[in-house]
Amino acid sequence: MRHLWKKGLALALIVCVSVSGTGCSGNKDKKDKPAATEDVSSEKATTLPKVEAGGKGKDKSDVPLVVACDTLDKQFNPFAVTGKADQRVVDLTQLRLLTFDREGAVVKHAIQGEKRRFNGDSFQYEGSANIKIRRDQKKDITSYIITLRKDLTFSDGSPVTIDDVIFSMYAFADSSYKGAETFGSLPILGLEQYRGVSGAEKERKKSSIDIEGIEKLADYKVKVTVKGYDRNALMSLNIPICSLQFYGNKKEFNVLAGSFGFKKGDISSLIKKKNAPFGAGPYRYIKYEKGIVYYEANEKYYRGCPETAFIQLKEVKGSSDVQKLEALTNGDFDVVDMSASNSVMDIITEENSSGKLTGRVYGGKLWDGDYYHYIGMNAREVCVDGKPDSTRSKNLRKAFAILFSCNRGNMVEISQKGAAVIDYPASRISWSVPQEEDEEYQQAFNKDIDGNVIYNSNMSVDERAQAACKAAAGYLKKAGFKVKKGVVTEMPENTQKKYVIYIPGDTQEQGMLTIARNAQKLFRQIGLKLELREGCSKKKLTRHLQKGTAQIWCGKEETSVNGDMYAMYHSHLKKDKKAGSRNYFRIKDSDLDEYIEDSMHTVQLKKSISLYAQSYEKIMDWAVEVPVYQERNLTVFSTARVNLETVAQDISPYYDWTQDIELVEMK
Repeated sequence: MRHLWKKGLALALIVCVSVSGTGCSGNKDKKDKPAATEDVSSEKATTLPKVEAGGKGKDKSDVPLVVACDTLDKQFNPFAVTGKADQRVVDLTQLRLLTFDREGAVVKHAIQGEKRRFNGDSFQYEGSANIKIRRDQKKDITSYIITLRKDLTFSDGSPVTIDDVIFSMYAFADSSYKGAETFGSLPILGLEQYRGVSGAEKERKKSSIDIEGIEKLADYKVKVTVKGYDRNALMSLNIPICSLQFYGNKKEFNVLAGSFGFKKGDISSLIKKKNAPFGAGPYRYIKYEKGIVYYEANEKYYRGCPETAFIQLKEVKGSSDVQKLEALTNGDFDVVDMSASNSVMDIITEENSSGKLTGRVYGGKLWDGDYYHYIGMNAREVCVDGKPDSTRSKNLRKAFAILFSCNRGNMVEISQKGAAVIDYPASRISWSVPQEEDEEYQQAFNKDIDGNVIYNSNMSVDERAQAACKAAAGYLKKAGFKVKKGVVTEMPENTQKKYVIYIPGDTQEQGMLTIARNAQKLFRQIGLKLELREGCSKKKLTRHLQKGTAQIWCGKEETSVNGDMYAMYHSHLKKDKKAGSRNYFRIKDSDLDEYIEDSMHTVQLKKSISLYAQSYEKIMDWAVEVPVYQERNLTVFSTARVNLETVAQDISPYYDWTQDIELVEMK
């Protein structure tokens, strides 16, 4: 079993930046404390140095780090932002409440700092606040006690207090809030009463003056109490800490009087006040002009003044990944994000003249994405004797799974070099998924009917195919098939010889079609038939999946930090529409249902980890899902202009390079 540092949940914590003020040299001691408090109204933006993108020929202190971004809607107020590109602008200026590690696990003691391992290396995590989780089983409530560190200041020098946190919570929980934050979706005690929506529409009660479940405990401590327990709650709790003084009305903030700096039910005053992000992070927002967002270093940042004095977030309009690389080479950008496609990987490795992602031109950082690809089977359609849960039916599907999975690595490599083969039905980045270093880790469908390993590392592609056919034949025999010399000669009654696999058009370039065609040959070799429905639309496939008429299909899913087992594998319960809403595999297993439910509502990580492990074991035993690969992404830096040694290592969806942006140096 992995260490507990591997466990938790999360949402990526994006580092911040803030509004105007004077820049800094970048060599400040990281342990220095922020400067004394200043009046927010007195803060003025530094005059921007006239430098070219990429800093060509300029003094190092004036060289900006130029980061590519998508087209902006120019909604930069944290209470109004909705678009992904604009959210990135805001995220670069806001210090968020919680801290998460590279696997998405919450860092409970972020004030003191915690060391955790990832990919064999140790990393230090430090953040804005500590968090304690208290579960009351009898009352079925969960309390999150958040303690804010005392040395935080906004970029103008004003202190960050728990009042700023509470102000932000009430704003994001307000009925008029329409942005991307999900804090208001939490079942916080008293939230409905506060909004005045308790009871039937015709019997609305007078709203309460405050939210019962948000309680100020001290100057730097707040408690949020919710109904039940949901591991995804921490994702919603991770709000940006917005300044009450800057955005709200401090004179109208009085917790005891039920006044929180704005008019309840109308946050328009917060949005109208300023279309600019202002926060406590490493950088200040200066301005937006002609497709470029300008930032400067914040010398009052609690981790110390950033090494790079200026940052520019520059729009990229309608450019392909290849064009982004060209722009990087030309000095238009210093950092770009893109998919790890074959064409991109080939250009990078060729230009680097080393066959590697990092070389003389490009510094490519490959990281696991949230999406994974799989081959699914409907247990009711791929079974023996009409019994989906029988041992014989499971053996039938295991035979098919072996044929689909035998050469996953080779097939994926052909079509997408940057992809990572997976052995469990989830993105491997999730803490809930077994890792290769775990004792219980199993390579997907690599055991024959007698429990012997099917493949070895020295086998060729053809040898693996033959080994797969032999192993599949063994499972088919146990499923009730008569097999002679590796070929099916007779099948059980009411069992099909021909099966159909649906392959959506958008997966054809991602290796799935190649895998399906290879499996088709192996099916034929053992005396069965696999018909390929190539290029079907997503709409058509979804319709078949919902109706339960698709036997086998190629699918793609996004994995949350905690996995999404409830929707994908739980038996459908009428009382909860979310349960089994995407159980297209038609699994019906009471033990699995219990594991899923218990893992969702268990605070103790060790117990939850065990329950997840049992869940994955059950799912793989049903053999309704063949894990294939997960998508990977690339963040590419200019080797000529960025000191790669100062960029965060082993980035992930939950901890990208901007988490340590204050350490990044230009050459």
